[in-house]
Amino acid sequence: MLTQLFPFLDPIHATPDLIVRLRALADDTARLQQVRSVSPAMLRSAPRLKYWVPVQRPEGLRLIGQVSGHPLIKRPMIMTSPLWFADPEGRWVRTLSRYYRLGPPASSVEADLLLSLQIAMRDTADDKTSEDGV
Repeated sequence: MLTQLFPFLDPIHATPDLIVRLRALADDTARLQQVRSVSPAMLRSAPRLKYWVPVQRPEGLRLIGQVSGHPLIKRPMIMTSPLWFADPEGRWVRTLSRYYRLGPPASSVEADLLLSLQIAMRDTADDKTSEDGV
C-alpha cells in the first residue's frame, strides 16, 4: 500500500523525538498565527542557509543549500527536512526541525548543479532527528 511506496508514512516512524518536534511546530504555528513574525532572538540563533534551491520530494518541499551554524550537521551542504512555513519577505523558513535564516538563493547555474546533486543525496540516520547532510 502507501507505506510501501512512502515508508515515512508508516506510524512506526512516530518516535518520541518526532512527537516533540511536532509539538514544537504546533507551538510555533500558534505564535505565527498570532504575531505573524519570528522573534529576532530566535532568528539570530537559527542556522543560515544560503545559495539554496527548492526541491519537491515525496515527503514535501525541501531546500538544498549551504548551511552555517547548524547545531548537528557540520558539513556545508544540506537538504532540509520538509518546509512548513516561509516568511513572505524571504527572511526565514520553518522546517519540521527548526527555523533557518535565508541568505541569497542559488543562481541559475548553482541551482542546476544543486539539483543534479540531489540524486546523490541520501537520507541519513540524522534525517530522523534533523536535516540531511550531503
